[in-house]
Amino acid sequence: MNYCDWLFNTDSNELENIAVIDAENNRRFTYLQLQQQVLQVADFLKNKGYQQGDVILSHLYNSAEAAIVHLAIQYLGGVTCLVDPLFKAPELPYYINDSGAKCIISYLKKNEITALTDTRAEILNVTEIETLIANGSNYSPTNGSDSYRYRVGELALLLYTSGSTSQPKAVMLPAESFGIFLQKNDDGMYHYQPTDRILCFVPFSHGFGSISILIPSLAYKAATVFLRSFHPIKVAQVIAAENITHLFGVPTHYQQLLQYKDIHSHLRSLKAAFCAAAPLNTDTTFNWYRTTGLYLDEGYGMTETCTLITTRIDRLPEPAGNVGVTAKSILQVEVVDDQHNPVSPGVVGEIRVKGPGIMLGYLNKPQDTAERLQEGWVYTGDLGYKLDDGSLVLSGRKTEFINVAGLKIAPLEIETVLNSFSGVIDSAAIGIANNLYGEVVKAFVQLKPDVNVSERDLTKYCSEKLAGFKVPKSITFIETFPRNNLGKIDKKALKGFEASLDRQEVVSG
Repeated sequence: MNYCDWLFNTDSNELENIAVIDAENNRRFTYLQLQQQVLQVADFLKNKGYQQGDVILSHLYNSAEAAIVHLAIQYLGGVTCLVDPLFKAPELPYYINDSGAKCIISYLKKNEITALTDTRAEILNVTEIETLIANGSNYSPTNGSDSYRYRVGELALLLYTSGSTSQPKAVMLPAESFGIFLQKNDDGMYHYQPTDRILCFVPFSHGFGSISILIPSLAYKAATVFLRSFHPIKVAQVIAAENITHLFGVPTHYQQLLQYKDIHSHLRSLKAAFCAAAPLNTDTTFNWYRTTGLYLDEGYGMTETCTLITTRIDRLPEPAGNVGVTAKSILQVEVVDDQHNPVSPGVVGEIRVKGPGIMLGYLNKPQDTAERLQEGWVYTGDLGYKLDDGSLVLSGRKTEFINVAGLKIAPLEIETVLNSFSGVIDSAAIGIANNLYGEVVKAFVQLKPDVNVSERDLTKYCSEKLAGFKVPKSITFIETFPRNNLGKIDKKALKGFEASLDRQEVVSG
């Protein structure tokens, strides 16, 4: 098995289909051209001495090069290590050393990296790859049959997860993860047509981009359209110009698109829109439906399970937090109590997942692996419950629950209420220390432009819909939320911000 099979298993009448569009510079590659470029870059790496099992770190923005490099590494039987292109040179040594990379392909200059680490890994600037691609290739697509055949359980991909309480961890994904993902996709998501175009502005360094978007696109001979980053106006323009049919993003992306006054006229080509990676509030879902006439489909997954665990397609999230059903033929999904016993529908517990293609573990971190992976089950750290129809409803992160005098509160419950208030764009609830109750609820709220709402207005609104101990004891209005590269609100940063406010009060007092 090999990730490249979906590229090279292309009928002769499909070779002229567009496979990749780089929207930053309007470059287009047919399936034949993409095959040739992958073979050329694979040969380039092979001639440098890289072979099966070698870790090659890719530090590239969303682009044709990012896809070609990844596919070339897989063709050789190497291990692709994808890292966030937003990382600056001082951040890279940890990833280089932790992954054991023998080669780094980056948009940074070699001396920017070597000045910060004594790594023996070869450092290649992406311009070398760009030059190869620009010069064209006459490689025969029949060479695709020579791709390395990964064994079941053989490491193929390293994806780093952000460490909220520790250093980032490299999730080790076996080669069969990709085929298993496509089976999940077939069971519950989209069946593309060759004329479909899928927009990828979420980071290719994340499983959302490199797995959820690229694999089905290649398998169905559709086109992946790469955009370096998200900006609502630019995205709207690309959707219209390239006749994008499928859109993938996180909640904040859709919130920002909905604020663009002329958005509807740009979205006429869309067939579907998909959201994942962070909780989706119902206000955004309904606004999207009213604006576009399309459901905002949603998925729940994590890097450790090779992305999607459940999907909710062509229906609204009822109740809030409903992320749909699992691909029954592929994964087992259970909700369990603290003793790891399955609980009944309607009872909140930790979500665990079992099945083929899940992670092999965390690289170099046996203790973290033992905590997350037990008897073949991935313990997600997410809390939720099942409905009678098997749908999964998320309650929040186990580590983010707020403990008020022994009573556990899911931040999502408070955020859902706040987000339903007219004029609120987004919100976040955290727990802050309190001498009497242990913790109390603190909320941060982002308002729409020119909306005049007071803390008292929101507190009163919450008190009408929530039990007293769940009502925020203080609310801070914030212009923009700190977010990670996928658009998730960074609650660790919010807690740090809150702590700094407390220190200022102590000093001023």
